[in-house]
Amino acid sequence: MKPVTDGQFTAFIGIDWADLKHDICLQPAGREQREFDSFPHRVDRIEQWAYSMHQRFGGPIAVALELSKGPLVYALQKYDFFVLFPINPSTLAKYREAFTPSRGPG
Repeated sequence: MKPVTDGQFTAFIGIDWADLKHDICLQPAGREQREFDSFPHRVDRIEQWAYSMHQRFGGPIAVALELSKGPLVYALQKYDFFVLFPINPSTLAKYREAFTPSRGPG
C-alpha cells in the first residue's frame, strides 16, 4: 500500500467486496453527490473499471476496502493512481450500527 503524501485526492471510492461482484460508492472530490455502481469479480472487468476511474479522475484516488489482502486488493495494488485504505470489517460494522436509526418502538 502506498503512503499518503499530500492528502489531495481527485475522488473517494468505497468498495464492498464479494465473491461474484463488487459494489462501489464513488464521490468526486469537491462534490457532495455520490454515485453507486458495481462490477463483476473478474480480472478483465476490474482492470476495465480501474482504467475508467483513472481516465475520469486521474489520480490519486482514495479507495476504502473492508479487507487488507485478497484477490481484489492484489488486483488494485498494481495501479499507482489508487491509494488503498483497508478498513477492519468489525470497525465498519460498528460504524453502521452507530449511524443506523433505531428500529425500536417510538
